[in-house]
Amino acid sequence: MKKLVHVVFLTILLSHSATAQDNLWQMKLSFKGQIAVEELEKSVPEFALDFYEPFLKGGTTAQEVTIFTSPTKIKSVDNLGHVLIADRTKKQEYSFTKGDDLLSQDVLSSDYPLLKNPTDPKDAYLILENGSEKETINGVSCIKALLKVVDPYLGEVAMTIWYAPDLPSYYLSSLPFLINVPGAVLKLNDQVHNSLGFEVSALTKLSDLKEFELPHEVKIVKLSENEGSNLDDASVFQDAFELKAPLKWFSQQNAAYGDEHLFGVKKADGTIVEPANFYSIDVLNKQRAIVSDSSSLFWIIDDEAKKINHVGFEVLYAVNDENMVYAIEDRYGIINASGVSLIGGLSNISNFVGSYLLFSENNKQGLLDFNGKIVLKPTLDFIDTDEQGNILVKDLKISSEVQQYSLPDFHEKYLK
Repeated sequence: MKKLVHVVFLTILLSHSATAQDNLWQMKLSFKGQIAVEELEKSVPEFALDFYEPFLKGGTTAQEVTIFTSPTKIKSVDNLGHVLIADRTKKQEYSFTKGDDLLSQDVLSSDYPLLKNPTDPKDAYLILENGSEKETINGVSCIKALLKVVDPYLGEVAMTIWYAPDLPSYYLSSLPFLINVPGAVLKLNDQVHNSLGFEVSALTKLSDLKEFELPHEVKIVKLSENEGSNLDDASVFQDAFELKAPLKWFSQQNAAYGDEHLFGVKKADGTIVEPANFYSIDVLNKQRAIVSDSSSLFWIIDDEAKKINHVGFEVLYAVNDENMVYAIEDRYGIINASGVSLIGGLSNISNFVGSYLLFSENNKQGLLDFNGKIVLKPTLDFIDTDEQGNILVKDLKISSEVQQYSLPDFHEKYLK
Protein backbone atom coordinates (compact mmCIF):
# COMPACT_ATOMS: atom_id res chain seq x y z
CA MET A 1 0.00 0.00 0.00
CA LYS A 2 1.51 3.25 -1.08
CA LYS A 3 2.23 5.98 1.47
CA LEU A 4 1.39 9.61 0.73
CA VAL A 5 4.12 12.21 0.63
CA HIS A 6 1.99 14.89 2.33
CA VAL A 7 2.54 15.43 6.06
CA VAL A 8 3.78 12.06 7.23
CA PHE A 9 4.54 8.59 5.93
CA LEU A 10 7.18 9.40 3.39
CA THR A 11 8.01 6.35 1.33
CA ILE A 12 11.77 6.21 0.97
CA LEU A 13 12.31 6.76 -2.71
CA LEU A 14 15.85 7.98 -3.17
CA SER A 15 19.08 6.11 -3.56
CA HIS A 16 22.51 7.62 -3.12
CA SER A 17 24.47 7.98 -6.33
CA ALA A 18 28.00 9.26 -6.59
CA THR A 19 28.27 11.83 -9.35
CA ALA A 20 31.30 13.47 -10.85
CA GLN A 21 29.39 16.17 -12.70
CA ASP A 22 29.79 19.78 -11.66
CA ASN A 23 27.40 22.72 -11.45
CA LEU A 24 23.78 23.18 -10.45
CA TRP A 25 21.10 22.65 -13.07
CA GLN A 26 17.43 23.55 -13.23
CA MET A 27 15.03 21.86 -15.62
CA LYS A 28 11.31 21.50 -16.24
CA LEU A 29 9.93 18.01 -16.79
CA SER A 30 6.57 17.41 -18.49
CA PHE A 31 4.76 14.07 -18.62
CA LYS A 32 2.90 12.89 -21.71
CA GLY A 33 0.18 10.29 -22.22
CA GLN A 34 -2.48 8.68 -20.02
CA ILE A 35 -3.57 5.15 -19.22
CA ALA A 36 -6.44 3.59 -17.30
CA VAL A 37 -5.60 1.67 -14.12
CA GLU A 38 -7.39 -1.42 -15.42
CA GLU A 39 -5.28 -1.53 -18.57
CA LEU A 40 -2.08 -0.90 -16.63
CA GLU A 41 -2.71 -3.73 -14.16
CA LYS A 42 -2.98 -6.18 -17.06
CA SER A 43 0.26 -5.14 -18.72
CA VAL A 44 2.95 -4.50 -16.08
CA PRO A 45 4.12 -6.36 -12.94
CA GLU A 46 2.53 -5.31 -9.66
CA PHE A 47 5.78 -3.94 -8.23
CA ALA A 48 6.00 -1.44 -11.11
CA LEU A 49 2.49 0.04 -10.89
CA ASP A 50 3.63 3.05 -8.87
CA PHE A 51 6.09 4.00 -11.62
CA TYR A 52 3.11 4.89 -13.82
CA GLU A 53 1.35 7.15 -11.31
CA PRO A 54 1.85 10.37 -13.35
CA PHE A 55 0.08 8.79 -16.31
CA LEU A 56 -3.09 7.50 -14.64
CA LYS A 57 -6.38 8.73 -16.05
CA GLY A 58 -8.56 10.65 -13.61
CA GLY A 59 -5.83 11.20 -11.03
CA THR A 60 -4.49 14.39 -9.48
CA THR A 61 -0.87 13.49 -9.87
CA ALA A 62 1.60 16.12 -10.97
CA GLN A 63 1.90 16.78 -14.69
CA GLU A 64 4.94 19.02 -14.45
CA VAL A 65 7.95 18.96 -12.12
CA THR A 66 10.69 21.55 -11.70
CA ILE A 67 13.98 19.86 -10.83
CA PHE A 68 17.18 21.24 -9.35
CA THR A 69 20.16 18.88 -9.34
CA SER A 70 23.80 19.18 -8.29
CA PRO A 71 26.52 16.68 -7.33
CA THR A 72 25.49 16.95 -3.68
CA LYS A 73 21.78 17.82 -3.63
CA ILE A 74 18.50 17.31 -5.48
CA LYS A 75 15.20 19.13 -5.26
CA SER A 76 11.91 18.55 -7.05
CA VAL A 77 8.79 20.73 -6.92
CA ASP A 78 5.66 19.56 -8.71
CA ASN A 79 2.71 21.64 -9.86
CA LEU A 80 0.66 20.44 -6.86
CA GLY A 81 3.13 21.99 -4.40
CA HIS A 82 4.82 18.78 -3.21
CA VAL A 83 8.52 19.29 -2.49
CA LEU A 84 11.32 16.77 -2.00
CA ILE A 85 14.87 17.81 -1.10
CA ALA A 86 17.68 15.26 -0.94
CA ASP A 87 21.19 15.60 0.45
CA ARG A 88 23.37 12.97 -1.21
CA THR A 89 26.30 13.55 1.17
CA LYS A 90 24.34 13.31 4.42
CA LYS A 91 22.03 10.67 2.91
CA GLN A 92 18.94 12.52 4.12
CA GLU A 93 15.65 13.25 2.41
CA TYR A 94 13.09 15.92 3.33
CA SER A 95 9.47 16.07 2.21
CA PHE A 96 6.76 18.68 2.62
CA THR A 97 3.90 20.38 0.84
CA LYS A 98 3.96 24.14 0.41
CA GLY A 99 2.05 25.70 3.30
CA ASP A 100 2.58 22.78 5.69
CA ASP A 101 3.97 23.42 9.16
CA LEU A 102 5.45 19.90 9.31
CA LEU A 103 8.42 18.54 7.39
CA SER A 104 9.29 14.84 7.12
CA GLN A 105 12.91 13.73 7.37
CA ASP A 106 14.17 10.29 6.45
CA VAL A 107 17.32 8.50 5.35
CA LEU A 108 18.01 7.71 1.73
CA SER A 109 17.61 4.10 0.73
CA SER A 110 19.72 1.99 -1.60
CA ASP A 111 16.82 0.70 -3.71
CA TYR A 112 17.27 -0.20 -7.39
CA PRO A 113 21.08 -0.27 -7.67
CA LEU A 114 22.61 -0.27 -11.13
CA LEU A 115 24.18 -3.72 -11.39
CA LYS A 116 27.16 -4.33 -13.63
CA ASN A 117 26.81 -8.03 -12.97
CA PRO A 118 23.07 -8.76 -12.71
CA THR A 119 23.64 -12.52 -12.35
CA ASP A 120 23.85 -12.07 -8.58
CA PRO A 121 21.00 -9.70 -7.63
CA LYS A 122 19.96 -9.15 -4.05
CA ASP A 123 16.66 -7.38 -4.56
CA ALA A 124 15.20 -5.27 -7.36
CA TYR A 125 17.87 -3.72 -9.56
CA LEU A 126 18.59 -1.86 -12.81
CA ILE A 127 20.20 -2.96 -16.06
CA LEU A 128 21.41 -0.21 -18.39
CA GLU A 129 22.14 -1.13 -22.01
CA ASN A 130 23.80 1.78 -23.81
CA GLY A 131 23.20 2.09 -27.54
CA SER A 132 25.42 3.67 -30.16
CA GLU A 133 22.93 6.44 -30.93
CA LYS A 134 23.31 9.91 -29.40
CA GLU A 135 20.96 12.88 -29.47
CA THR A 136 21.29 16.52 -28.47
CA ILE A 137 18.46 17.64 -26.18
CA ASN A 138 18.30 21.24 -24.97
CA GLY A 139 21.86 21.70 -26.17
CA VAL A 140 23.19 18.73 -24.17
CA SER A 141 24.56 15.51 -25.66
CA CYS A 142 22.60 12.46 -24.51
CA ILE A 143 23.16 8.72 -24.81
CA LYS A 144 20.19 6.64 -25.92
CA ALA A 145 19.87 3.52 -23.78
CA LEU A 146 17.51 0.75 -22.73
CA LEU A 147 16.82 0.82 -18.99
CA LYS A 148 15.33 -2.26 -17.33
CA VAL A 149 13.91 -2.25 -13.81
CA VAL A 150 14.04 -5.84 -12.61
CA ASP A 151 12.51 -7.64 -9.67
CA PRO A 152 13.99 -11.16 -9.70
CA TYR A 153 10.74 -12.62 -8.39
CA LEU A 154 8.03 -10.44 -9.97
CA GLY A 155 9.31 -9.54 -13.44
CA GLU A 156 10.65 -6.43 -15.13
CA VAL A 157 9.70 -3.28 -17.03
CA ALA A 158 11.78 -1.56 -19.68
CA MET A 159 11.98 1.97 -21.00
CA THR A 160 14.06 3.86 -23.53
CA ILE A 161 15.93 6.76 -21.97
CA TRP A 162 18.16 9.56 -23.21
CA TYR A 163 20.56 10.53 -20.42
CA ALA A 164 23.26 13.19 -20.18
CA PRO A 165 26.48 11.94 -18.52
CA ASP A 166 27.61 15.56 -18.03
CA LEU A 167 24.63 16.42 -15.80
CA PRO A 168 24.08 15.08 -12.25
CA SER A 169 21.32 12.50 -11.92
CA TYR A 170 18.02 13.26 -10.19
CA TYR A 171 14.89 11.39 -9.17
CA LEU A 172 11.11 11.62 -9.30
CA SER A 173 8.94 10.29 -6.49
CA SER A 174 7.22 7.97 -8.96
CA LEU A 175 10.49 6.98 -10.68
CA PRO A 176 12.98 6.61 -7.81
CA PHE A 177 15.47 4.52 -9.77
CA LEU A 178 16.44 7.48 -12.01
CA ILE A 179 18.86 8.57 -9.28
CA ASN A 180 21.07 5.58 -10.15
CA VAL A 181 21.38 6.35 -13.85
CA PRO A 182 24.90 7.78 -14.51
CA GLY A 183 23.54 11.14 -15.64
CA ALA A 184 20.34 13.18 -15.82
CA VAL A 185 17.57 11.57 -17.87
CA LEU A 186 16.29 14.22 -20.30
CA LYS A 187 13.78 12.04 -22.14
CA LEU A 188 11.99 8.77 -21.42
CA ASN A 189 9.62 6.55 -23.41
CA ASP A 190 7.94 3.50 -21.94
CA GLN A 191 8.54 0.26 -23.85
CA VAL A 192 5.17 -1.35 -23.07
CA HIS A 193 3.00 1.72 -23.64
CA ASN A 194 4.81 3.86 -26.21
CA SER A 195 2.55 6.88 -25.70
CA LEU A 196 3.74 7.28 -22.09
CA GLY A 197 6.87 9.19 -21.15
CA PHE A 198 8.36 12.57 -20.37
CA GLU A 199 10.78 15.12 -21.75
CA VAL A 200 12.81 17.85 -20.10
CA SER A 201 12.76 21.46 -21.26
CA ALA A 202 14.00 24.85 -20.02
CA LEU A 203 17.40 23.48 -19.01
CA THR A 204 19.40 26.18 -17.20
CA LYS A 205 22.73 26.28 -15.38
CA LEU A 206 22.54 28.05 -11.98
CA SER A 207 25.07 29.15 -9.38
CA ASP A 208 22.96 29.88 -6.29
CA LEU A 209 22.34 26.97 -3.89
CA LYS A 210 19.55 28.74 -1.97
CA GLU A 211 17.00 26.52 -3.74
CA PHE A 212 18.04 23.68 -1.43
CA GLU A 213 17.35 25.57 1.80
CA LEU A 214 14.70 24.01 4.03
CA PRO A 215 11.71 26.15 5.07
CA HIS A 216 12.02 27.94 8.39
CA GLU A 217 9.71 27.69 11.41
CA VAL A 218 8.44 24.20 10.64
CA LYS A 219 8.42 21.12 12.83
CA ILE A 220 10.63 18.30 11.55
CA VAL A 221 9.21 14.80 11.96
CA LYS A 222 11.99 12.20 11.82
CA LEU A 223 10.71 8.96 10.35
CA SER A 224 13.80 6.77 10.16
CA GLU A 225 14.17 4.06 12.76
CA ASN A 226 17.75 5.02 13.56
CA GLU A 227 16.48 8.46 14.58
CA GLY A 228 14.33 6.95 17.31
CA SER A 229 11.00 7.03 15.49
CA ASN A 230 9.21 4.81 13.01
CA LEU A 231 5.94 4.46 11.18
CA ASP A 232 4.11 2.65 13.99
CA ASP A 233 4.37 5.67 16.30
CA ALA A 234 0.92 7.24 16.76
CA SER A 235 2.53 10.41 18.11
CA VAL A 236 3.23 11.38 14.49
CA PHE A 237 -0.52 11.62 13.87
CA GLN A 238 -1.02 13.27 17.26
CA ASP A 239 1.62 15.91 16.51
CA ALA A 240 0.08 16.61 13.11
CA PHE A 241 -3.54 16.93 14.27
CA GLU A 242 -4.42 17.05 17.96
CA LEU A 243 -7.83 15.67 18.90
CA LYS A 244 -10.05 16.94 21.70
CA ALA A 245 -9.59 15.16 25.02
CA PRO A 246 -10.12 12.37 25.88
CA LEU A 247 -9.52 11.25 22.28
CA LYS A 248 -6.13 9.98 21.17
CA TRP A 249 -4.65 8.46 18.04
CA PHE A 250 -3.46 4.85 18.23
CA SER A 251 -1.70 2.51 15.81
CA GLN A 252 -2.38 -1.13 15.04
CA GLN A 253 -0.56 -3.59 12.81
CA ASN A 254 -2.68 -4.95 9.98
CA ALA A 255 -1.72 -8.31 8.44
CA ALA A 256 -4.03 -7.73 5.48
CA TYR A 257 -1.77 -4.86 4.37
CA GLY A 258 1.62 -6.45 4.73
CA ASP A 259 1.76 -5.96 8.51
CA GLU A 260 1.82 -2.20 8.07
CA HIS A 261 0.58 0.01 10.89
CA LEU A 262 -2.73 1.76 10.35
CA PHE A 263 -4.14 4.42 12.65
CA GLY A 264 -7.39 5.01 14.48
CA VAL A 265 -8.91 6.94 17.38
CA LYS A 266 -9.84 5.80 20.88
CA LYS A 267 -10.89 7.33 24.18
CA ALA A 268 -8.72 7.36 27.29
CA ASP A 269 -10.61 4.32 28.61
CA GLY A 270 -9.74 2.34 25.47
CA THR A 271 -13.12 2.65 23.72
CA ILE A 272 -12.59 2.62 19.94
CA VAL A 273 -14.08 5.69 18.22
CA GLU A 274 -12.54 5.07 14.78
CA PRO A 275 -10.95 1.69 13.99
CA ALA A 276 -7.33 1.62 12.82
CA ASN A 277 -7.99 2.15 9.13
CA PHE A 278 -6.18 5.40 8.30
CA TYR A 279 -2.68 5.58 6.84
CA SER A 280 -2.05 9.28 6.07
CA ILE A 281 -3.10 12.67 7.34
CA ASP A 282 -2.91 16.19 5.91
CA VAL A 283 -3.90 19.10 8.15
CA LEU A 284 -6.43 21.62 6.81
CA ASN A 285 -6.72 23.80 9.94
CA LYS A 286 -6.95 23.33 13.70
CA GLN A 287 -10.46 21.88 13.45
CA ARG A 288 -10.21 19.84 10.23
CA ALA A 289 -7.84 17.33 8.65
CA ILE A 290 -7.83 15.09 5.59
CA VAL A 291 -7.18 11.39 6.17
CA SER A 292 -6.92 8.51 3.73
CA ASP A 293 -7.94 4.96 4.54
CA SER A 294 -6.80 1.49 3.55
CA SER A 295 -9.11 1.59 0.52
CA SER A 296 -7.36 4.75 -0.74
CA LEU A 297 -10.46 6.87 -0.06
CA PHE A 298 -10.19 10.31 1.52
CA TRP A 299 -12.22 11.76 4.40
CA ILE A 300 -12.55 15.12 6.12
CA ILE A 301 -12.52 14.69 9.90
CA ASP A 302 -12.97 17.19 12.72
CA ASP A 303 -11.08 17.35 16.03
CA GLU A 304 -13.59 14.92 17.53
CA ALA A 305 -12.70 12.36 14.83
CA LYS A 306 -16.11 12.70 13.16
CA LYS A 307 -16.23 12.24 9.39
CA ILE A 308 -17.63 15.29 7.62
CA ASN A 309 -18.22 13.67 4.21
CA HIS A 310 -20.55 10.66 4.13
CA VAL A 311 -19.00 9.14 0.99
CA GLY A 312 -15.27 8.62 0.57
CA PHE A 313 -13.54 10.74 -2.07
CA GLU A 314 -11.15 9.31 -4.64
CA VAL A 315 -9.29 12.64 -4.60
CA LEU A 316 -9.15 15.24 -1.84
CA TYR A 317 -6.54 17.94 -1.30
CA ALA A 318 -6.53 21.39 0.25
CA VAL A 319 -6.29 24.63 -1.74
CA ASN A 320 -6.36 26.80 1.39
CA ASP A 321 -7.20 26.29 5.07
CA GLU A 322 -10.94 26.07 4.38
CA ASN A 323 -11.60 24.60 0.90
CA MET A 324 -10.53 21.44 -0.91
CA VAL A 325 -10.62 19.92 -4.38
CA TYR A 326 -12.47 16.58 -4.42
CA ALA A 327 -13.37 13.91 -6.96
CA ILE A 328 -15.93 11.10 -7.04
CA GLU A 329 -16.02 8.76 -10.04
CA ASP A 330 -13.80 11.12 -12.05
CA ARG A 331 -16.09 14.13 -11.49
CA TYR A 332 -14.36 17.01 -9.73
CA GLY A 333 -15.50 19.84 -7.51
CA ILE A 334 -14.62 22.08 -4.56
CA ILE A 335 -15.89 21.38 -1.05
CA ASN A 336 -15.52 23.42 2.13
CA ALA A 337 -14.53 22.29 5.61
CA SER A 338 -18.19 21.94 6.60
CA GLY A 339 -18.76 19.40 3.84
CA VAL A 340 -20.70 21.71 1.52
CA SER A 341 -19.92 21.29 -2.19
CA LEU A 342 -19.30 24.73 -3.70
CA ILE A 343 -19.14 23.44 -7.28
CA GLY A 344 -19.11 19.96 -8.80
CA GLY A 345 -19.50 17.82 -11.89
CA LEU A 346 -16.34 19.07 -13.65
CA SER A 347 -14.04 16.93 -15.78
CA ASN A 348 -10.88 17.93 -13.95
CA ILE A 349 -9.45 20.53 -11.56
CA SER A 350 -5.75 21.31 -11.08
CA ASN A 351 -3.61 24.07 -9.59
CA PHE A 352 -2.79 27.13 -11.68
CA VAL A 353 -1.11 30.44 -10.81
CA GLY A 354 -1.90 32.56 -7.77
CA SER A 355 -5.33 31.89 -6.32
CA TYR A 356 -6.73 30.29 -9.47
CA LEU A 357 -7.57 26.69 -10.33
CA LEU A 358 -7.67 25.28 -13.84
CA PHE A 359 -10.74 23.19 -14.75
CA SER A 360 -11.98 21.31 -17.82
CA GLU A 361 -15.43 20.93 -19.29
CA ASN A 362 -16.37 19.63 -22.76
CA ASN A 363 -12.69 19.58 -23.78
CA LYS A 364 -12.33 23.30 -23.02
CA GLN A 365 -10.50 24.95 -20.13
CA GLY A 366 -11.42 27.73 -17.75
CA LEU A 367 -10.46 29.09 -14.32
CA LEU A 368 -11.99 28.95 -10.83
CA ASP A 369 -11.07 30.78 -7.67
CA PHE A 370 -10.51 28.86 -4.43
CA ASN A 371 -14.17 29.39 -3.45
CA GLY A 372 -15.46 27.57 -6.52
CA LYS A 373 -16.49 30.69 -8.40
CA ILE A 374 -15.95 30.51 -12.17
CA VAL A 375 -13.78 33.51 -13.06
CA LEU A 376 -13.15 32.41 -16.65
CA LYS A 377 -15.69 30.27 -18.47
CA PRO A 378 -14.32 27.12 -20.17
CA THR A 379 -13.73 28.61 -23.62
CA LEU A 380 -9.96 28.17 -24.04
CA ASP A 381 -8.42 25.28 -25.95
CA PHE A 382 -5.20 25.38 -23.94
CA ILE A 383 -3.80 27.31 -21.00
CA ASP A 384 -0.49 26.84 -19.19
CA THR A 385 2.49 28.76 -17.80
CA ASP A 386 6.14 28.92 -18.80
CA GLU A 387 9.25 29.09 -16.61
CA GLN A 388 9.14 32.90 -16.52
CA GLY A 389 5.58 32.94 -15.16
CA ASN A 390 3.98 34.01 -18.43
CA ILE A 391 0.56 32.63 -19.32
CA LEU A 392 0.36 30.52 -22.48
CA VAL A 393 -3.08 30.50 -24.12
CA LYS A 394 -4.54 28.85 -27.18
CA ASP A 395 -7.81 30.59 -27.97
CA LEU A 396 -9.16 29.60 -31.39
CA LYS A 397 -11.35 32.69 -31.43
CA ILE A 398 -8.15 34.72 -31.66
CA SER A 399 -5.57 32.45 -33.29
CA SER A 400 -4.66 28.82 -33.88
CA GLU A 401 -1.23 29.61 -32.42
CA VAL A 402 -0.40 29.65 -28.71
CA GLN A 403 -0.29 33.23 -27.42
CA GLN A 404 1.95 34.41 -24.57
CA TYR A 405 0.77 36.95 -21.98
CA SER A 406 2.26 38.42 -18.85
CA LEU A 407 0.06 37.80 -15.82
CA PRO A 408 -1.20 41.43 -15.76
CA ASP A 409 -1.95 41.32 -19.50
CA PHE A 410 -3.75 37.99 -19.15
CA HIS A 411 -5.78 39.37 -16.26
CA GLU A 412 -6.68 42.46 -18.28
CA LYS A 413 -7.75 40.46 -21.33
CA TYR A 414 -9.56 37.53 -19.74
CA LEU A 415 -10.31 38.18 -16.06
CA LYS A 416 -11.30 41.82 -15.66
